[in-house]
Amino acid sequence: MKTSKWKAGLFGVVSMTSLATVAQAEEGAWGPFTGGAALTSDYRFRGISQSDRDAAVQGFLQYDHASGFFANVWASTIDFNDAADAKVEVDFTAGYNFKLGPDTTGGAKVVYYWYADADIPSGDAEYDYWELIGSVGHDFGKFSMSGEIAYSPDYFFETGDAWAVTGGVAAPVMDTFLFFTDGLEASAHVGHQWIDKEFVGNDPNEDRLAPPDYLFYDFGVTASWGQFALDVRWVDTDLRTSECAFTQNCEGGIVLTVSAELPG
Repeated sequence: MKTSKWKAGLFGVVSMTSLATVAQAEEGAWGPFTGGAALTSDYRFRGISQSDRDAAVQGFLQYDHASGFFANVWASTIDFNDAADAKVEVDFTAGYNFKLGPDTTGGAKVVYYWYADADIPSGDAEYDYWELIGSVGHDFGKFSMSGEIAYSPDYFFETGDAWAVTGGVAAPVMDTFLFFTDGLEASAHVGHQWIDKEFVGNDPNEDRLAPPDYLFYDFGVTASWGQFALDVRWVDTDLRTSECAFTQNCEGGIVLTVSAELPG
């Protein structure tokens, strides 16, 4: 899997590819810092659109220490199409990557999700929340597998305890593809989200806390050329419209993402 710091833009779910950046002592042209930007046709987080199925602009800056410690800030434009009218999500992450064996890596990190410009009326539930995330990955040679578990003690919109488990698989398809000299890679992810305070009912005017527990998945291909990448992916959930605030944001769709990272 191509090493990337993108939280969701490339793969439609929380990125698990930090597993590949374990304890790199050699610094690139930018020293221990990396950064980049992306344009995606639909910002999806665990299968659900965070941009009202419209395009989003994303960017990140990350610091990596040779010990395995890392910290980053990631941001994306968003559109929940609600009264709070939030336009930007900013995520702050700190964590540690480590080796569990010659071809096995692990990681742990804390992520704080900040909706900087959300206009939350006094007394209403807040959007901001944090998660503790653990991950593991193994390279089998011809393909790699990864897994991630995330926990929040008080999830988005103060909906209580939440857990998410995600698994992924990736395999190179071609060494070169058209002008993408770093080749073509296929990957897929499947996961399940559990949320404590679920929404129950079919009234579109009823106050909504969160969707019920749901399955999310994606599959697609990534073509790479140096620090540039083009990803085409199908992203979907098993939620119905009535379980998704009566929107289309949980329905399946093709997500196209172009990204570039600072040269190393």
